Amino acid sequence: MRIASLRRGPPTRRWANLMYWARRPAEILLTASLRSVARRQPEAFDRLGPVRHATIRINPADLPVAFEMRPDGVAGSIRVVRPDSNAGAASASISGPLLTLLALFDGRGDADGAFFQRCIDIDGDTAAILALHNALEASELTMADILGLPRGFDPALQTALSVVGRWRQGEVRP
Repeated sequence: MRIASLRRGPPTRRWANLMYWARRPAEILLTASLRSVARRQPEAFDRLGPVRHATIRINPADLPVAFEMRPDGVAGSIRVVRPDSNAGAASASISGPLLTLLALFDGRGDADGAFFQRCIDIDGDTAAILALHNALEASELTMADILGLPRGFDPALQTALSVVGRWRQGEVRP
């Protein structure tokens, strides 16, 4: 007679599947916010030059999904993909903790410091990542911009991210 364990492993595979299958709303929201920023600040996308047609994979290390961004201004798009899917279509990729990546995207984080402290990894066409970094700095995005929300939501989002960041740091401590 075999008795099944009462404890189950972490539901990461189940959550990964759920997040992947429910990806369409996230893709719509993120693509809409990218295009909204492009309409408000086309000069930031002009700074990308030929990189605007590249595909950049963003791999949050602590999420069971990755994102593929084509920053082509008002024609740009963001897709949610499985992190283990073929990254061959991407010109470049950047990986790291979600909160670090978000801080880099909204300008709160120091990209050079994160890279040299090995908080983030960059693969592929580093010129594409550098062009994206320069465009993001020039656009002065807020977290609300990234999520496609009115800028008035940014203080609440920053507070929420700060709380999550402190909570995550507590998880890491022994």
